[in-house]
Amino acid sequence: MIEIGAIDNDQMLLEGMSAWMSRLPDITLTALAVSVDEFLAATRRPRIVILDLNLENFTDPADNVRRLVAVGHTVVVVSVIPDPVYIAATTEAGASAYVLKANNLGVLADVIRQVAAGETPMTTEHAFWLGRDARPERPQLSAREREVLVSYGSGCTVEAVGRVLGIAPGTVRTYLDRIKEKYARAGRPIEHRVQFLDRAREDGFGRGRLPPK
Repeated sequence: MIEIGAIDNDQMLLEGMSAWMSRLPDITLTALAVSVDEFLAATRRPRIVILDLNLENFTDPADNVRRLVAVGHTVVVVSVIPDPVYIAATTEAGASAYVLKANNLGVLADVIRQVAAGETPMTTEHAFWLGRDARPERPQLSAREREVLVSYGSGCTVEAVGRVLGIAPGTVRTYLDRIKEKYARAGRPIEHRVQFLDRAREDGFGRGRLPPK
């Protein structure tokens, strides 16, 4: 029997995954956690770990992989999107596989079996994106746009960003629209909020801290 752990801040997803895997004859999910810290603090930690790429505590995905690998875990990263930067970063950090959540759970189960056998499986999307340029175009953002990108990405509301930067909420929204437009032109669209912070990290603009007043 292959024992695995899972780290994901989506409790419903964890419960659904656990229920599905309970029906498999050779895989059992024995440890659930919403953060790497919680998982590492547990007394029972299976060697193989399914790790969500974007945890809500804004921890760096590659750092999360490194922390787990450093204490002997084998990491399978799961993500909503095939982001080439993070595929490359987590692979370099020691992840054994990268699987899209859009795949059916049978794909994930097959990957787990391969990892348990000591293989380093590469799913179709993994191979495709690693074969592309892992350093995509960085759009030219103004200093103010970078501040808005980091502040909004860190979890601040539009109103809070405006207060910190001394601009009106409407102006903040205009900056956000410009930022999304520039990233879309660079082939790196921002489709949901967490990707604002992703783009800031990828391009070295910050890790989510508020800019100084």
